[in-house]
Amino acid sequence: MHARTIFLVSFLAATVPAYADQVSAHANAGLEILGGRDAFSTGLRLHGGIGRSFGNGSVQPTISAGGTLGYANLSVSDPRALDGSVDLGLLEYGPEVTVALRFADGGFADSRVFVSGAWTFVDVDDRLMLDAIDGVEGGQGKRLGIGANWCDRILRYESRDKHAEVLMFFLPHQLELTYERSAGSDRYGATLSWGI
Repeated sequence: MHARTIFLVSFLAATVPAYADQVSAHANAGLEILGGRDAFSTGLRLHGGIGRSFGNGSVQPTISAGGTLGYANLSVSDPRALDGSVDLGLLEYGPEVTVALRFADGGFADSRVFVSGAWTFVDVDDRLMLDAIDGVEGGQGKRLGIGANWCDRILRYESRDKHAEVLMFFLPHQLELTYERSAGSDRYGATLSWGI
């Protein structure tokens, strides 16, 4: 783990007891689609973290530390393949920092808009050890995102209308627009998630 991440986690842990009312957690899971010039990936993405808000107003700046985990099918160009591309398994995980504006209103969850950055460790399909594809490799990567979470709005709507409970299961709670650099390619896209 990098020194900056350790410092941030230590800072948050030290301030949690004194500012319990300004501590918030986020955890969500979703579906991700990213594409680039020579690569396309689809898969699952998990985020989790704990944050500290500043101020007492209804809109509070927040900084959070946590992690992300993603598993995807990565399709990359390969002129040797019959259809010009090869599908590979892609696993990414690593520490994540999020800076957000939290719309605090005293509920179980709070809506927020955010930017996030993650340093990822990348594992690519073991088949590459036997048959390498030029430019495709594991190692390290990075991930940058901007998004919004409106789970609080859905929860409040559901509490007023019991017939709307089905919304909690089908409507996504978060949208994140993402840039990712990993496995030798730059990819752009979006993640739709469920959670706080």
